[in-house]
Amino acid sequence: MQSRYWKYMVQLRAWLFYIDFYTDHSYKWDKRINIYLAITSSSSIAAWAIWNQCGFLWGLLIALSQVITAIKPHLPFGKRLESLGKISNQLQVLFNKADYDWYKVSNGELTETQINDLLYKMKKQYAETVGKSLEADPLPENEQFRDLADAKTEEYFQNTY
Repeated sequence: MQSRYWKYMVQLRAWLFYIDFYTDHSYKWDKRINIYLAITSSSSIAAWAIWNQCGFLWGLLIALSQVITAIKPHLPFGKRLESLGKISNQLQVLFNKADYDWYKVSNGELTETQINDLLYKMKKQYAETVGKSLEADPLPENEQFRDLADAKTEEYFQNTY
């Protein structure tokens, strides 16, 4: 039962890293989009001065910004940021509790039944946290983030335990 607890705790840490990579990715894309829209909308007045020289290019940029503005509410980046932030915070609390309880588990202070109860509570809290936050907009699996999270998890546990 100790082994199951340890493996789940390691998996929980990997999920945290995975979500952190997803959050960072979503943040960067949301920021890029917002910066592009801010630049094109605020500089459109100044562009009238260069309209004669680069009219087609500037018209294309403005048209693109209008399309992006129209579809932005349907892009996942902004919505995900809010969800992933909540998940990350709640999973960090869950991981800290699991880490705290690991001492009792690893020292043999708990029975198999008690360890199983801890595992059940962790799994239930994880399912509730992720289920509530991502039910409307699930995360597509990203192999690159998963590989990075696995490597970071391995490094974390080598340095911490």
